[in-house]
Amino acid sequence: MTTSKKFDAIIIGSGINSLVAGAVLSKSGWRVLVCERNASAGGAIKTEQATLPGYTHELLSSWHPLFVGGPAYADLKEELDKRGLVYKNTELPTGVVCSDGTAILSTNPEITGAEFARLGDGESWSQMMGEFTPKLDLAFGLLGADLWRKSSLKLAQLARKRFGNRGLVAVGAELLEPAAPWLDRQFKSPVSKALLAPWALHNGLGPDDAASAFITKVISAAVAFGGMPVPVGGGIKLVEALTSIITDAGGHLLTNADVVKVIVENKSATGVILSDGRTFSAGKAVLASTTPQALYQTLLAGEEVPVEIKTSADNFRYGRAAIQIHLALSEPPIWKTDARMKDVAIVHVLDGINSLSESVNAANRGYLPARPTIVVGQPCAVDPSRAPAGASIIWIQLQENPQVIKGDLANEINPGDGTWNEERLNAYADRVLEQLGTEITNLKSATIAKIVLGPREIEAMNKNLVGGDPYAGDCRIDQYAPWRPLSAATGHRTPIKNLWHIGASTHPGPGLGGGSGFLVAKRLAKKSFTKKIFGK
Repeated sequence: MTTSKKFDAIIIGSGINSLVAGAVLSKSGWRVLVCERNASAGGAIKTEQATLPGYTHELLSSWHPLFVGGPAYADLKEELDKRGLVYKNTELPTGVVCSDGTAILSTNPEITGAEFARLGDGESWSQMMGEFTPKLDLAFGLLGADLWRKSSLKLAQLARKRFGNRGLVAVGAELLEPAAPWLDRQFKSPVSKALLAPWALHNGLGPDDAASAFITKVISAAVAFGGMPVPVGGGIKLVEALTSIITDAGGHLLTNADVVKVIVENKSATGVILSDGRTFSAGKAVLASTTPQALYQTLLAGEEVPVEIKTSADNFRYGRAAIQIHLALSEPPIWKTDARMKDVAIVHVLDGINSLSESVNAANRGYLPARPTIVVGQPCAVDPSRAPAGASIIWIQLQENPQVIKGDLANEINPGDGTWNEERLNAYADRVLEQLGTEITNLKSATIAKIVLGPREIEAMNKNLVGGDPYAGDCRIDQYAPWRPLSAATGHRTPIKNLWHIGASTHPGPGLGGGSGFLVAKRLAKKSFTKKIFGK
């Protein structure tokens, strides 16, 4: 590829949002260049046989319900199917093991209904679903709308028409309610609460945070309706299929291509400069899947940007750090308390909602939790091809970790200088595995290989995950919805003409959904179509 070669669009980064945007634009006739600073594409999708041959691990993100249930997949499904992408799903997407018992949430409403009835909350679950299901179109519409366009007003008008003025005010209060008081009001059983409460973690929220009840309802409903799909062979298959759509249309994916500057001419983005000096021109748009600070402090360094935008970017916060533990097992896990858990895609292991609250608040203040919430992913329960016959893998995510360690609630780990060095990381991972080993009885004996990825390793794999924050920015309410990416910004449009901001740091936030890339690409493709028709 020669220097200064011209494309219609250049996309910085190759995560899910970038590849979705590139695929949608390519389908619309655009010639797209995707620039990825790493040696391989995928962003937070990192599929590798990282422990032993034959054991396929997702080192970061793993589960695809947001993508399969979202508009990007619906729009691209035919092209993805042609390229051999196959999803498998399960009737048992999630469960919980807590100090008060166990429970499973199934895509089969009879199984789920029976579980909640067993816990004494059958009517409570039915009431919740009965009240929330009619609002699902508005809920997903809110999360999938471009909130800074006039078209988003239709959503508000629909809500007002459906609920009336007073009802709309009540819905606003419902949107902001924390999960803890809602769960206490809605359910009696501590097991019911523990089954649902951890799902707010997967959007970066704790049960005491504003809007966590809404997120808990949305994700619980999405899981109950849509399950926990994964691509056969790993997330790399989705990356390869999306990349193929781009390249088949004449576009290019360039790896080891670190963009260090967006070229701005006459207040309009016209291309990019790489760290090795190569330049590429964009005739229509540049899309940056970056953090706000990377965009405004680095890629646009020296450019004229409104002071309020720069200040807002400087003040953008990052959330708690993540830790990922990957185990290769010689045999499937054996669950002591509830044998059904071996067939469940994601099991949350925790004491209960109080320990969840304690762990989140401790991590927010810089302390290691004594009893963290352990997210246990079992990909082989959905896609057995991830491990050799008779073997298995476990994907563990810990989301309640401070970026800088000030102390340890268990008084076992010396925080030292506060960094996640190898000694502190492995000591904490050992504590987690010891706790999990009380529930998975063969965890220690069946483990034949292990990888622990701490905050430093996670950021090194994806520079958008600053400090190991898996959501590329604190997701509490002041940095969410209309205030994401910036309180002073206007959605995905930037102050520089033809420069667009996408990625997990932007609305609708993190997760393997491709939402921001899809929103911007459809907006640009529609604009292009209008220009073709009217010649403007």
